[in-house]
Amino acid sequence: MQISTNSYAREVSLLYQTTQKQQENTTSFDTLLSMQNNQNQAENQRSQKANVSSLSEFGVSMNSEEGRTIRTAQIVSAIQQYAKEHNTDPLKVNWQTANASWNQKLRNASSDEQKEMLENVLEVLESETAIQRGLYMGETESPAHFEQRKSAAIDILSEILQGIKA
Repeated sequence: MQISTNSYAREVSLLYQTTQKQQENTTSFDTLLSMQNNQNQAENQRSQKANVSSLSEFGVSMNSEEGRTIRTAQIVSAIQQYAKEHNTDPLKVNWQTANASWNQKLRNASSDEQKEMLENVLEVLESETAIQRGLYMGETESPAHFEQRKSAAIDILSEILQGIKA
């Protein structure tokens, strides 16, 4: 009688391959724990974001004079930031591209980053030269009206910043 060792070798080889595949397919406890920690960190980062996608979500009416003033300052701030990030002349920046970039950053920013972005807008409003008088009812805006509009916009933006800081 002749004993075949080939069948035993095949079974051992098959058993080894099966065990190896099971080990590859089985996720270790450490891996599961790591995945859970990563998920918790991502959730924490999301919860730290203020979930704001535009200035209008702060309750600013963009149809009001103050809202338009804030919007103008926000666009100027966006242009300045975009020019700085891309090392280019602010006069050569497409305002729509800069504005879209700014809004995207606001949506993805933490509350501290949002606060910083809004502080930059406030700096533009407080600047003597960053924004200028416009037309009001078809006439050149008076300096008094312009200052009143800027002051109201600064007050609104300051309230928003206080709400973020709290």
